[in-house]
Amino acid sequence: MVARKFPEKGTPAFNRIVSQVQQGIPYNIIAESLDMTFAGLKNSLRDNGITRQRADFVGQLPPAYEFSKSATWEEHIQTMQQMDNLIAFHQRTPSEITIKIDGDLPVGRIVTADWHLGQYGTDYVSFKRDMETIVAEPGVKVNVGGDGYHNIVQPSKIGSSHNQAPINVQKGLFFLTLEMLAEKIDTLRTGNHNYWTAMAEGEDWDMETARRIKLVYMKHYGMVHYQIGNQVYPWLMLHKGRFNSSFNLTHGCKQYQRMYYPNARVIVTEHTHVAALEEYRYAEKECVAIKPGTYGTYDDYAQQNGLFGAHVCNPMVVMFPDVDKIVGFKDMHDGIRYLRAVRQEYSERGQASE
Repeated sequence: MVARKFPEKGTPAFNRIVSQVQQGIPYNIIAESLDMTFAGLKNSLRDNGITRQRADFVGQLPPAYEFSKSATWEEHIQTMQQMDNLIAFHQRTPSEITIKIDGDLPVGRIVTADWHLGQYGTDYVSFKRDMETIVAEPGVKVNVGGDGYHNIVQPSKIGSSHNQAPINVQKGLFFLTLEMLAEKIDTLRTGNHNYWTAMAEGEDWDMETARRIKLVYMKHYGMVHYQIGNQVYPWLMLHKGRFNSSFNLTHGCKQYQRMYYPNARVIVTEHTHVAALEEYRYAEKECVAIKPGTYGTYDDYAQQNGLFGAHVCNPMVVMFPDVDKIVGFKDMHDGIRYLRAVRQEYSERGQASE
C-alpha cells in the first residue's frame, strides 16, 4: 500500500483530520481512512502541530449542581418557633405582677402620663413642681404611663414635627426625669408617641431605658396587685383603650373591668388628655376609675381636631393596710395633704398602743 500524502493545511481534508484528532478518534482509524500507516500519521500530525486536547482538568472542580431540598412543613414550624422564642427573649415584658409594700401606714400611688416633653405648649412649670413634689414626699410612689415625650417622627405628620424640640433633647429630658424619679417609680409603660420609634426601627428604647435604670417596664398595659399589710388592691393600667366616650370619660375604664378584669379595683386609661376620676362600687367592692391629664396643654393636634379640655392632672389613690379602703383624688396635691394626715393618725395610733 502506497501511503497517501498528508492533506495540505487549510484544506477541508486537513480541517477534518484536526477535528477528528480533537474529538479523540483513535489514530489507527484516522490512519486507515487516509491509507497511511500509524507511525506515518503520528509523524505528520507532529509536523503540522496537531495535538489531541487534554481530557483531564487541572485543578479542583467546583461541586456539581444539585437542586436544593425544600424545607418541610414541620421544619418551617420548628424554625419559626425558634425565631419566635429568640425574639420573645428580648421583647418579653410582664403583664401581671405583685408589688409588696412594707410597713403599716397608708400609702399613695400617683398616676401620671402624657407628659409630651418636647412639644411646644407643654406646661414645664407644673411639670417641674409635680416631679419635685413626688421625689420629696414620703409614702408616695408613681406609675408612669405613656407618651412621656412628643416624638413626632412620621412623614404624614412632618408639619407638626416642627412644633417640637429636637427629639434627642426630648428623650434626654425624659431619661433624666426617670433617673430622678427612679426610687419612686413602681411601673413604667410606653405610649403611642414613644412607640412610633419602635414601630419604625424595631427597637424599643423605652424598654432599654427601663433596663438601664432598673425600672419595671410593662410596655402597653399592666395589672399590678398592690399587697399592703393584709390587703391586696389590683390596678389595671393601659395607655390607649377601647370603649371611649366623650360624655362619660370613665366609661372605658369600667368596661375593661366588666369585660376583662373584674377583680381590678383601680382602672386607668390614658391618652385622651382630659382628666376624670370616679369612685364607684362594683362586685361589692369600692373601686376607682381614672383618666389622667397631660402637660401638653397647648396642643397643635388637639386644636386642629377640636379636642378641647386638656389640662394638667395627676390623680392619686390612697390605699390602707389594715382595712379594705381606697380613696381617690383627682389632684395629687389634694391626695398628698390627705395622705399626710392619715399617716400621722396611724403613727400616733401605733405609738399609743406601745
